[in-house]
Amino acid sequence: MRSWPRRRPASDGAALTLPAVAGALPPAGPAGQAGLAGLAVVARPQREPIVTRAELALAFSTLIVLAGVVLGSALVRPPPAVHTAAQFVHLACVVLGLGSVLAVDWFGLRWQLGKGTLREVVTTAAALAVPIWLGLGGLMLSGMLLSPDYASTITLVKVAMVGVAGVVGVLALAVSRRLAARTTPSRRLLRAGLLMAATSQLAWWTATVIGFLNRS
Repeated sequence: MRSWPRRRPASDGAALTLPAVAGALPPAGPAGQAGLAGLAVVARPQREPIVTRAELALAFSTLIVLAGVVLGSALVRPPPAVHTAAQFVHLACVVLGLGSVLAVDWFGLRWQLGKGTLREVVTTAAALAVPIWLGLGGLMLSGMLLSPDYASTITLVKVAMVGVAGVVGVLALAVSRRLAARTTPSRRLLRAGLLMAATSQLAWWTATVIGFLNRS
């Protein structure tokens, strides 16, 4: 008995189930067309997005907060004592935020080297989420009292890096939740996590170095 060749999956991800043998095909004519219509069409489940639209909207809402901080810093002229206190708070927030990010990425590096587990990375990221956000929020608020010079290109780069850190921070939380919910996460999800970790490090270190060079 001649075997009927199976059809390759369609380009949109749907696979059509065909009879295994030629004798199982429905007859020609109207009755046959009705039989073909009854063949089961099995759609492959769509891949879950790395982040949802709502999470993207929340991430980019941090840029609105940053814009408010920039506007406030242009309107506020703090006295010298407040300026000095803001410098100390700014430095403390760098230590808190960047230190927490480094701790999370350290556990991530240990996992990549086979010396730790992905569960440890996800648990550490969840535990240090609050210090990271306190550090970033403190940087924004204290920076508003430092009278930044927005005519300077290096200052604008720092503001942009703070914005990147905020956006990536929200997206990283979303990816972390999905990693925690899976026993064996996909390579696509792992690549997204690694990319966000690298981008976060770049943004934090760039803002920190510029802050050191631009201190006054």
